[in-house]
Amino acid sequence: LDQAALAIIERNVQRTGGAARWIRRHVTALGMLGRRQDAFEATERLLALRPDDFDAHRRMIEDARARGETGRVIAHLDTMRTLEPANVRQRLYEASILEGLGRRDDALAVYRTLLEWAPEEASHHVRLGDALLRFEQTDAAIAAFRAALALRPQDASVRERLEQLEPTERPDESRAIAPEVFLARRTDSTRYPMSVLHDLTVSTVYENGLTHRFHQYVFQVHTEEGARRARTFGIPFEPGSEWVDVRSVKTYRADGAVLDNYESFTNSVGQAAYRVYYDMRQRVLRFPELEPGDVVEVRYRVDDVARRNAFGDYYGNVSVLQRGVPVAALEHVLVAPASRTLHFNEPALPGLAHETAREGEQQVHRFHATDVPAIRRERNMPGVTEIAPYLHVSTYATWEDVGRWWWGLARDQLRPDERIARTVRELTDGVTDVREKVARIYAWVTENTRYVGLEFGIHGFKPYRITQVVDRGFGDCKDTASLLYAMFQLAGIDARIALVRTSNLGDVAHAPASLAVFNHAIAYVPELDLYLDGTTDTHGMSELPAGDQGALTLLVGPETVELRQAPWLSAEDVRRDRTLEVRLEADGA
Repeated sequence: LDQAALAIIERNVQRTGGAARWIRRHVTALGMLGRRQDAFEATERLLALRPDDFDAHRRMIEDARARGETGRVIAHLDTMRTLEPANVRQRLYEASILEGLGRRDDALAVYRTLLEWAPEEASHHVRLGDALLRFEQTDAAIAAFRAALALRPQDASVRERLEQLEPTERPDESRAIAPEVFLARRTDSTRYPMSVLHDLTVSTVYENGLTHRFHQYVFQVHTEEGARRARTFGIPFEPGSEWVDVRSVKTYRADGAVLDNYESFTNSVGQAAYRVYYDMRQRVLRFPELEPGDVVEVRYRVDDVARRNAFGDYYGNVSVLQRGVPVAALEHVLVAPASRTLHFNEPALPGLAHETAREGEQQVHRFHATDVPAIRRERNMPGVTEIAPYLHVSTYATWEDVGRWWWGLARDQLRPDERIARTVRELTDGVTDVREKVARIYAWVTENTRYVGLEFGIHGFKPYRITQVVDRGFGDCKDTASLLYAMFQLAGIDARIALVRTSNLGDVAHAPASLAVFNHAIAYVPELDLYLDGTTDTHGMSELPAGDQGALTLLVGPETVELRQAPWLSAEDVRRDRTLEVRLEADGA
């Protein structure tokens, strides 16, 4: 900005008779040129025209603070409060200015007024707590943070503040066992490269389905190969909605030495080679000096910190209880409000005990077992849930509940536009045979979309809009299944979207019902009893990919939900005949 530009602005101020918009520009220009007194006078003229211009009031407040004129600062704050007494943003600004002036009681009064307006707003309690902490009123700050945490129990940042102010062991962490207990389980056996001495998971489920998870994982290294395998330990999490807190990492040497030397870094969990991208990250712990005989104990937390549960109030999880190495002691604890019912399967693990107890307003489920043998791994073995016991927990009572929730999540994404409708008309014009219509639509989808999975946040379960899929020319399994469904509907063909647990993961018992078991989605046409996978370009319409064959599927439509097993294709179903006719000339050529 130069003097010539300033002169143009001043001429426009005069030409418009002092229009507010040009005076604002004049104030800004004068400030940029360092003409503080002139900017002050121009701001006064602006306020005479527009007394409700809050930006102008803020400029005057900054000027008054620079001049040390506290009375003028207070006068402008009073005017702004009178103009908009219920403006939360303005009241927060007022509190910050009052605090800067050293008027602590007045600043606290503003925060408390906000709490009177909205006592259910956790952020107001946090702001009050932060202010009290700055004023060295620690006990009152702790009370404010506790109130915030009661409203938003998954807020890890508030919990961290509290832990710094009053370091205490979290209730779930008190379930961890002491070193002398797990060290007594050490063994000299080298049958396996490593073994697990203790595996504890405590999941605290809240009313809204969000959770806090505490883990104590202790393993012993037996061989050089075991040291190589165990040198890194990964903790997956989703940034923005989950918080990882590594509480303690210790290495216990055979000679009695205790080390806490480890490296930590974060990396991405995407699978670019398969064109699948996640916003998932992994906190990686690295133990560079691991040796045979070492025992490593890792205590860490993964807490949900999102403001709301993207899945309503649903909670579900599948945990495999057997590993490729022996486990001396296994323990899974689930703590939930007594008002919420958790549904479980019955894990086929010999010696597994399930205990329940009421602790105040909470119901506690504890699953525990000792001396869990290792799984012997082989090539091409069935999916893990068919060869190893697993614990499946869900807040859903029925598959109908699961299907209805997912349909509510996805249905708005299935609306076609005129372009898609026109494509369907062109593909099916003059065709009366249903199978031929399906074949043409399926061919169009597989030829005009390529597989790319953008599994960010809720889009791990929610398809993108089908219009966006067509625009991009790519999508993942949910996207192509949704596009097939919508195009079939436009063609007058009844269809479903099938949520699929691919057969390579292994079958699961049909109870409880949850979203946690599914990893794929395809389309289904009831009239033809035909499953169609829109992600493949190497299979024909009647050739299901191997992962879809025999898979558990949940068929979901606007009015129906049905749990079914996809068919296994017989050799005859995929038979291909090739005839080669050879004619030999007499001369042998």
